[in-house]
Amino acid sequence: PKRKGKASALLRDYYGLGGGLSTANEDPTDPDSASFDKKAAYRSIVASSTLPQLLKRECDLLTELRELDGERQSLVYNHHHELIAASETIAKMKARAESLDGSLDALRASFSNISQLFSDLA
Repeated sequence: PKRKGKASALLRDYYGLGGGLSTANEDPTDPDSASFDKKAAYRSIVASSTLPQLLKRECDLLTELRELDGERQSLVYNHHHELIAASETIAKMKARAESLDGSLDALRASFSNISQLFSDLA
């Protein structure tokens, strides 16, 4: 739940909808901060945590990394799929446009004949 709220806040902030996380977050132990300092974060975690807490933190981080990796792979797959679909659509449009070439040539010839007849009648 906390992660979901944070993600929503980040999205609101990114799209400028207000109510998001402050961009002035300067906590060097916060991985989402622009001023994140891995050494300071490490020292803080080691100094304030017991061994079981550290092991749980490791497990939580591994889980989050796997989730993020899965989301990244999903995004890559979805964008690849959309790119392939767009490419297929463009190929179909090109084929349809090429099939119109004969009709356009015939139409051009008809207009030329009409123009010639109009000139002859005038």
